[in-house]
Amino acid sequence: MAQPNSSFDEIASLTISKYSKTLRDNVGNNIPTYAMFKDAGAVVEEDGGVFLLENLDFGDNITFKWFNGFEEVSIQPSEFATTANFEWKEGGGNAVFSHREVAQNSGESKQHDLVKGKVKNLERTIINNVGAALYYAGTESDGKAFGGAQYIIADDPTTGIVGGINRATSGNEFWRNQVFDESTDSLALSSTTIMDAMELLWVRCTRGMDTPNLIAFGNTYWRFFAGAVAANQRYIRESDSGSAKTSHSYYLFKDAKVFNDPNAGNQRGYFYNTEYYKLKVHKDRNLTPDKPRYPASQRATVIPIDIMANIVCGQASLQGVMHP
Repeated sequence: MAQPNSSFDEIASLTISKYSKTLRDNVGNNIPTYAMFKDAGAVVEEDGGVFLLENLDFGDNITFKWFNGFEEVSIQPSEFATTANFEWKEGGGNAVFSHREVAQNSGESKQHDLVKGKVKNLERTIINNVGAALYYAGTESDGKAFGGAQYIIADDPTTGIVGGINRATSGNEFWRNQVFDESTDSLALSSTTIMDAMELLWVRCTRGMDTPNLIAFGNTYWRFFAGAVAANQRYIRESDSGSAKTSHSYYLFKDAKVFNDPNAGNQRGYFYNTEYYKLKVHKDRNLTPDKPRYPASQRATVIPIDIMANIVCGQASLQGVMHP
């Protein structure tokens, strides 16, 4: 197993280690939905576990009653919660340095630039793949990628198994997301009708004080919405997470931030309630570089950078999708 000189290993490891936080920030800030989730506290690091388990709250406590004086009250246990389980998903890439490149870039400064250039190239690839995966249907890459918005907030929520729960089964209606369908709701979307459609879906996604806090539109629906509100709505150019601002602009619809993410699909809009919808990331595999490795059959140094995560949902009926 061929290994390069130790000085390059030290430079590469130190450079990537110092850059790892910048890498995470850049990945987050360049993916609109990730950035908005992060601002909303919906990107959560987890310790581990075989599955990502999410407690569900979907029923009433049956012990409540109106009573008089010493009238008996119920102490019957209420089975109003169960658990959904979501698999961890793993993805990542490698920064690969041939020994030829290392030799051609001898000297600390050149090797530092070589490492940083390779990592930035990998960074762009990670941004593209993670951004797309947030809206995956759960079948991409043979089911190894995230189960994204198309999986959890489905166009047809009456079918499919999500988090181990069959949505088609009678009694599991609580596990179905809300839908605005242009055809079923007899309302073709445009800049003059999209606000009415949003009002309809907003009401469907509301339970008491639980309302959507983020709305993501693909390009076509975003243009409809922006055209409808440009003259009379507040337009904000930065998210307001305090110390970690992003460059993504958004409008406000009621109390929800409305933003554009092309990954959502041109004619799609997703209503998120991030109290119950989160991206959970393993704390030890959050775009963290691993130690250099040396392939037995190649004269190269390989530094893996990966992520272990998935999207979870605890209340599907408070999420919604708009589609043709």
